[in-house]
Amino acid sequence: MTAPRKPRRQQQRAIDTKRRIFDAAGLVFVAKGYDGASVNDIIDAADTSKGAFYRHYPDGKLSLAQAIMENTLTMNGLRPQRVKLQEVVDIGLILGYRIAREDTLLAALLLSFHKDAPDSYGTPWPDWITFNTGQVAEAQQRGEVKSFINPAEQAYQIAAAWSGVVLMANNVDGHLGGVEERVSRLYKNLMLAIANPEVLPEIDFAADRGCRLYAAFLEEQASKEFAQE
Repeated sequence: MTAPRKPRRQQQRAIDTKRRIFDAAGLVFVAKGYDGASVNDIIDAADTSKGAFYRHYPDGKLSLAQAIMENTLTMNGLRPQRVKLQEVVDIGLILGYRIAREDTLLAALLLSFHKDAPDSYGTPWPDWITFNTGQVAEAQQRGEVKSFINPAEQAYQIAAAWSGVVLMANNVDGHLGGVEERVSRLYKNLMLAIANPEVLPEIDFAADRGCRLYAAFLEEQASKEFAQE
């Protein structure tokens, strides 16, 4: 027998509660880290009940950490480009833009370096390294990347450099207000080292490029949702 469907308003309330808990967890994890955060801290920040919390996240902090890892470090906003190295730059710029504005994304970065992350809630770095390896290898096949560059080694360095710049900005500057400019300069330096000189003038390193790409993505998503209503 099929269970009766929840009224639309009730469904939306459940979605809103789950999202509120998710966002609150980002704030708490950034402020206190995974070990320092408690379920009660997140419940208080989300202004919800313990029952609602465990209904959506039955494994407590672990469920939330897994959800943050799965739903934040995404490729949203990335578009195919004529110059393949532009895509390598673009994803770094997009994430640089987002991390200055999304607590859950900053939480994902901080959580990813916890010693237990690979064996408990996961870490995105192997996937990002694999993605960038493919991008750099394809760029090399197109003649955009110097022939002596090892794509896998370069992909590792890209991930390490990006995360290092963001962590330094967060810890040394004490804020992420200038992180987009820092990420832009990072990619300029990386591309100077690996790209063939004739390709460099074709790559857009503008610090606001991540903002523009992600805004276009959000606009497309909103249009799709509107069309489905």
